[in-house]
Amino acid sequence: MPPAQPATTTTTTATVSPIRLHLVSREAPHGDFRITGQGTASVRLPEGAGVRSLTLQLQPARAHGGAPLAVGLTVDAKSAVLWLEKNGERYPLASTADPRALLQTGVQQSYWLSLDSNNRRLRFGKGEMLLHLMQLEYAFPETSDPLRLGELAPTLGRVEVRGAGEHPHLVLRPIPVNLDPAPLVVRPEDITLDLIANNSVSVAQNLPKECQLLYANVAGPNIRLASPDFPEFAQAIQYSIVTPGKMCFEQLQKKSKGPDHFSYLRITLDGNLGDSPGQPYVLEIWPAGSRSPIHDHGQANAIIKVLHGQIRIEWFGTLSPDDETSWGHMTAHAGDVTFLTPQYYQIHRLSNPSPYPGGDFCATIQCYRYANKDRQHYEFFDFIDDDKHHVEHFRPDSDWAYLDFKRSIQKEWDEAMRGTQPTA
Repeated sequence: MPPAQPATTTTTTATVSPIRLHLVSREAPHGDFRITGQGTASVRLPEGAGVRSLTLQLQPARAHGGAPLAVGLTVDAKSAVLWLEKNGERYPLASTADPRALLQTGVQQSYWLSLDSNNRRLRFGKGEMLLHLMQLEYAFPETSDPLRLGELAPTLGRVEVRGAGEHPHLVLRPIPVNLDPAPLVVRPEDITLDLIANNSVSVAQNLPKECQLLYANVAGPNIRLASPDFPEFAQAIQYSIVTPGKMCFEQLQKKSKGPDHFSYLRITLDGNLGDSPGQPYVLEIWPAGSRSPIHDHGQANAIIKVLHGQIRIEWFGTLSPDDETSWGHMTAHAGDVTFLTPQYYQIHRLSNPSPYPGGDFCATIQCYRYANKDRQHYEFFDFIDDDKHHVEHFRPDSDWAYLDFKRSIQKEWDEAMRGTQPTA
């Protein structure tokens, strides 16, 4: 199923009646677009920042100068407004009072402003810099433009943030928010004209270098459960999951929080090299009906390949127990590969949609790597604890090492098969 549509936006024609400005402090986080006239600025407010009104504004790059000019966004608890400022007067361009677009006080959330002078549009969104998370849009008029925004926008390149409180995190991206990268990843030889036109898939070589490396390691046809020495591996895992007394069944019972909470298993393949949150390669076993909490990935890059069964992936705009509304989802099947980066699809929930009881398990290989440019590694996955209604920290752990797990499962299976043989 394709992702859900973005929130309804309100676009209004610019009026000629300005709003008088109040003087504000000039001390603010700032930066410059790499390409004048286009880009996206995103500021993440830390939890409990106490911000009441946030403003992101774009000004002419230093080389352009000219009359005082700014285009920007102001969002508070009552409204979100895109505006144009000229010579000390502010003209509203578009606004909305949709609750989904408003400032969320006390929640760690990102707010972004995208300028696309080539396509004559200004966009505002919350969460990751994705079109599906856009909340408000203003299209510059092409024939009647009394404010000359279409003419002035190509000069804008200086970004300033105001009212963001202490320690906001500003990120600048050189392209505007126009087209979301498809979450399903394929090899170059699998791409077609129709897939390009429909934006149905992402080619692995277009992902960040860290994702490319992970993809190259696990996307091959030999990365699968069945192997020459144990072709019944998948059958044996399912047997261990559903049979009392067997290792998967008993471990899942220990991890379960109750009859309605089905846990999953983490089997690590190698050691922690220091370039990923926990071990970089993890085989995860998802019994029918199991699911993860809503969680993020410590700003790491990741590749996820489905080895057996199917997995449902839901994406979220923020990690907050007060806002658990998914903005989109997909179901990946055996052989499918998806990805996440610090910029895209970072917050999600995984679940096995196979019905419980009786449904088949799902197996995925999860691969993680921090960006090479990272100077500080966050060694946790943050998640929403549904019982405590609070965000908690999870340090990636392991139920078994892969080779030990495989040997034990094979021993269980061999014993079960011997027990079913007819006696002489």
